[in-house]
Amino acid sequence: MGIEVVFRIAGIGILVAVACQLLKQTGRDDIAMLTALAGLIIVLAIVIGLIGNLFENVRSVFDLY
Repeated sequence: MGIEVVFRIAGIGILVAVACQLLKQTGRDDIAMLTALAGLIIVLAIVIGLIGNLFENVRSVFDLY
């Protein structure tokens, strides 16, 4: 769970950026916006999972609950 998470998020960002540019050039701005929103939701889901793991680790280290 180190640098591969950063690469995964960067890869999603690159794919979404390319897809948005292609869709904007073809005149489908509404679908480009939905694509960007979907990419944002995917990345936020990954980050929320990582934050959940962080809280679990903090809880186990300090023996809370």
